[in-house]
Amino acid sequence: MTDTKTADNQTLPDQGADASRVTATHFMVGAGFLILGGELLLLQLLSLYFDELFPISYGRLEAMANICLFIGFAAISLIGGAYYVLPRLTGARLWSADLAWVGLFGMSAMTFVGVIAVGFGLGEGRAPFGTPWWFHIPMVFLLVLPLLIALGTIRNRTEDHSYVTLWFLLGGLTWLPLLYLAYFSGDMPYFSSVASEYISVFFSAGFLTMFVITVGTGLFYYTVVKELDIPLASRQLAVVGFWSLGFAGVWWGTAQVLFGPGPDWVSGVGAALGLAFPIGALANAANVSLTLDGSWDRTRDRPDLRAGVLGLYLAVGVALLAALAGFRTVASVTSLTGFWEAIEYTTIAGVGALLIASSAFSSLPRLLGRQLIKSRARMSNRLTLIGSVGVLVFLAASGALSGYSWVGGSNSAAYIDAGEGWAAGLDGVGDTLLLIAVIFGVITFVGQLTYGAAVIGTAATGKAVEQEVLVSKPANEAEEDE
Repeated sequence: MTDTKTADNQTLPDQGADASRVTATHFMVGAGFLILGGELLLLQLLSLYFDELFPISYGRLEAMANICLFIGFAAISLIGGAYYVLPRLTGARLWSADLAWVGLFGMSAMTFVGVIAVGFGLGEGRAPFGTPWWFHIPMVFLLVLPLLIALGTIRNRTEDHSYVTLWFLLGGLTWLPLLYLAYFSGDMPYFSSVASEYISVFFSAGFLTMFVITVGTGLFYYTVVKELDIPLASRQLAVVGFWSLGFAGVWWGTAQVLFGPGPDWVSGVGAALGLAFPIGALANAANVSLTLDGSWDRTRDRPDLRAGVLGLYLAVGVALLAALAGFRTVASVTSLTGFWEAIEYTTIAGVGALLIASSAFSSLPRLLGRQLIKSRARMSNRLTLIGSVGVLVFLAASGALSGYSWVGGSNSAAYIDAGEGWAAGLDGVGDTLLLIAVIFGVITFVGQLTYGAAVIGTAATGKAVEQEVLVSKPANEAEEDE
């Protein structure tokens, strides 16, 4: 395939027009779900502090927010990013754009169905989605479609070189339906409640590391090389990052239920393999830093590149905290507290949002022939980073303080650690930290609104610029190239 640029969308025979439209629509639909999920996420935080003001419980709000952010925002947006880079890395047209439209409409519809079902109390309460069992059947099939499209596109490839990004995309798109199928199996009657809980935390951790961070990192590798026209510093570091996230990064999820009625060996294995999360995050962040060596000044006015860099650096911080809390001594304080809510919040609303923003801000001008509204994009990056880091620090601190109070209260018998008396050991500090976290949650939500304004505003009101159009080579020309 060749790149042809034009400011007039009607002058060239755009053989990839449908693929461009479906890709751009994925990003715009994802932005809409980010706003809806961000609103539910903010209400979830508010319900922690103002619990008597909400008719819907915290657990139900959390499940509704997770459905919107995991499926509606992250899955749809990252799949759109995969559809954008696949033709450009393989030299083949996107296989079955019609199937891509089916997947987009299906996932969007099922996201709404899941939110409504949980909101009306029709779910089964199992984290992270709490949806009824019948919700999972169509979702498994819908999540398989992007993998089929990716494999079909790669099968028709004309490029001989195997790019690192392809491994990240194939890995993430393969692991996603497998993770969801495993999550679905937790509803089967032959699994005990303990096994179902472990399956749930594995899915949450796996979705964030094996899909969101893996695919998001792969897309950013493409973005930084494409935008700056520089080679990737180290293929080996990329491979380390890929396999660390995919092979063992999921094990940090077990630390959330470390002191439950599970097998004893889980604590040791979870602590050891959970270190793969920071190893993978560090490898990817270091690789990008080495790639940008000598080119940092060129990222100054590029919100797409800044979003990706910030996302990878933030992933390192989150991964280090998650791995640290996987050790038994720390887990004794953090397990079953708001600490893990902070980790998951920042991973999806901070790391995931920034990595997705990087791909969206880079691809939309080429797909739509519209100039990115950079002021909104920069503001979105800034607010997302400030808000998500603030929630991470103060919500995690509030959770750790609560856990320490429970442990200390039980060991010292200084006060009652259950019922109305347990809060005596906190002396109001935990509530104050929680309130500050809520304030930072408001900042994050404003950043999410700004992201939606940047993406949708670019499509609706952005100035016309040169558009990248992919045109297939004639058969005789392709044969001559070979």
